[in-house]
Amino acid sequence: MTNTLKMINMMVWRRVKEITRYKLNFTIELIMSLIWGLGLMIFGFIIDPAKLNSIGSSNYAVFLLLGVAFQHYQSAAIWVAWEIKGELTKGQIEYTFASPVSRYVYMLSSSISQAIVGTLFGVIPMFATALILLGNFPIPSSFLIASVTLFLTFLALCQIGVIMSSAILLFKDVSAIMSILNFIFQITTGMFVPLQFMPDPLRIFAFFIPLTHGIDLSRHFIMGTNTVWPVELELVMLLVLTLFFSILAKVSISRLERKAKEEGLALA
Repeated sequence: MTNTLKMINMMVWRRVKEITRYKLNFTIELIMSLIWGLGLMIFGFIIDPAKLNSIGSSNYAVFLLLGVAFQHYQSAAIWVAWEIKGELTKGQIEYTFASPVSRYVYMLSSSISQAIVGTLFGVIPMFATALILLGNFPIPSSFLIASVTLFLTFLALCQIGVIMSSAILLFKDVSAIMSILNFIFQITTGMFVPLQFMPDPLRIFAFFIPLTHGIDLSRHFIMGTNTVWPVELELVMLLVLTLFFSILAKVSISRLERKAKEEGLALA
């Protein structure tokens, strides 16, 4: 546990140093949350309020902003695996994995550090902007459950990051799969369009994606929208999916370790 925390701390420190080194770029990235909020208000003029009222809120700008904020966790699940790809390409991966820290801890730390930095410099500013646009603050109990929802989504997407990192080391190039996942996360989870407006087969598919419930529940507890499924069911499903992807991540690491013993991890 101590080694895991040290690794996460080192990863977070490195990412924070990387993004804060260039002050102008860092400042612009911070104010982008507000720019996103103001920019998304444009959609409020072209979306039919009558249709949006059926989901419990006609404020499409805030609805969209809360969905877009989750792209920071999406990056922890998908694009963080490119760091592993970079080490593989440079021939560094064998040296990295020769350290006393387990492969699972190393890859999980990479995803977690990305998610932590994304939370600090992306999710929190975007959620704060959403609250400003809403003009009110949710009651403490709703805010607490929304925070639990964010945390579970955070954990689930980090485990998917481990799975994608393992896949890169096992199959060398999974960029097509990563692009498909990116598409799925953006289109089928209700990030941009309410799931209530989508066909039933797509909603059934979305039910098994943790990001879907993270977005839907966060909107419900922060802006009062109607959830696609009962709140209790979505919370339980989010927890189940987090556990499921945790087990799947462990299984993928076990397969990776067997391959590493037999063939090594160098780029063939």
